[in-house]
Amino acid sequence: MNRPVLFSVLLGMAIAIAVYFIPVSTGGTSFFRELIYIIPAWAAYEVSIGGSEMIFVLMALESASLPIPSEVILPLSGFLIAQGKMELLPVIIASLAGSIIGSLLDYYIGYLIGMEALYKKSWISAKSLMAATSWFNKYGGWAVVFSRMLAGARTLISFPAGAFKMEIKKFSLYTLVGSALWSVLLIYLGMSLGSHWSSVVNILNKIIVPVGLGFIAALVFYFIYIFVRKSP
Repeated sequence: MNRPVLFSVLLGMAIAIAVYFIPVSTGGTSFFRELIYIIPAWAAYEVSIGGSEMIFVLMALESASLPIPSEVILPLSGFLIAQGKMELLPVIIASLAGSIIGSLLDYYIGYLIGMEALYKKSWISAKSLMAATSWFNKYGGWAVVFSRMLAGARTLISFPAGAFKMEIKKFSLYTLVGSALWSVLLIYLGMSLGSHWSSVVNILNKIIVPVGLGFIAALVFYFIYIFVRKSP
């Protein structure tokens, strides 16, 4: 493992550990405190009355980087499946279809902006652009799959995938694989936990969110290192 990769990994681990042990504050403005409860409650209500069609809509919005929590939508769907109020296959199909549609929206935003825009504005050098593109071409698929299973990082990977012009078929396939693993896991947990399905949210917020933030930090640090090192 070379030095920049090692530094990136250590930074990501440090941030993940720090976030894990920092207690969640109840302070802040009442507006933001209310949003923390209103959005998940609204999403849960819409799923309970809207069925698979609403799951598709909500998952598409979440994958388009709107603050819609799939960690509420999917476990609740699993609970409703266990109650016989929804069916497993339509829920999985709706979840995956929504995930891909929303991700493609972010992908095309990144694609239209492109990494070339940074080069044209002289923010990065040609060597930096080539180095970063080479890295993403080599490891971008794994980054897409892995990030789709991280709360807090699930949707963000679509922007760089588009900016680096990842082939659309590959991006869709990687998104499908990562989204399938995430969706099936959360739905299964909801089915298994029954009326305690909401405990999944606490587990994810305590473990997966710090890991996701650490992963993003490590990735950002590594790319910054590439840009600085390759700049003339």
